[in-house]
Amino acid sequence: MGDKPEAFFQRLETAISESRESLLHHRLYRRLETLEQLRTFMELHVFAVWDFMSLLKALQTRLTCVRTPWLPEGNPQIRRLMNEIVLGEESDTLPEGGATSHFELYLRAMVEVGAKTGTIDSFLVQLRAGKSVPAALTLSGAPSAVQDFVRHTFAVIEKGDPHEIAAAFTYGREDLIPEMFTQLVHGLERQFPGKLTTLRYYLDRHIELDGKEHGNMGRQMVYRLCEQEPRREREVTQAAIAALHARIKLWDGIASAVEKPEKQPTTD
Repeated sequence: MGDKPEAFFQRLETAISESRESLLHHRLYRRLETLEQLRTFMELHVFAVWDFMSLLKALQTRLTCVRTPWLPEGNPQIRRLMNEIVLGEESDTLPEGGATSHFELYLRAMVEVGAKTGTIDSFLVQLRAGKSVPAALTLSGAPSAVQDFVRHTFAVIEKGDPHEIAAAFTYGREDLIPEMFTQLVHGLERQFPGKLTTLRYYLDRHIELDGKEHGNMGRQMVYRLCEQEPRREREVTQAAIAALHARIKLWDGIASAVEKPEKQPTTD
């Protein structure tokens, strides 16, 4: 009959628990107290929001047909899971109506809170001009911690194994923002009315989607992609832990920038 999903999830979650706990209790969250510190956080964290979207599209490209002529490719249930996640992440609803990606929503939140978008804007300009991701990172002046993080993500993408990309996507990403961060945002919003409305909506949507829908969909996708092969399960575990460690290093870099913001270069 094979291994049940619950046993698979338990083994994987046990294997990554130490790294996950280190991330959830990172010193960064204790350093975020002011609006200016939150701005610094967002100016660097936005790159993680962007490359999350790249992981998403890498999975969609490998697990569904995104070209013409269309052909039925892969597992239909995995296609359904993938397309459901893409719908929410790439074209989520806005409170006033309409739709947007979570990345564009985050940019909107940055503008509202007064964070500088010059570095991420420059990065996107370089990409649209045909530059590679590493070159665009360098040319835009992205800090070293950001560059290392994005390079790790794209190393996973370029390797191309869907089960490893799915593991990094599911276990190393945006569901790792703890409740204390959400409480910080709510507290600052009371101090600065109208400055954090969009950021709060972004966080609330992640809590709703990742907690109730996308997290479970991602886990189901990882399980199905492993096809009960021990080798793939080992690779998934390694990919998940590596993604968590990459995020810890990014958090280290952001914490240092928050602690000494005057040393953090930004671009208007």
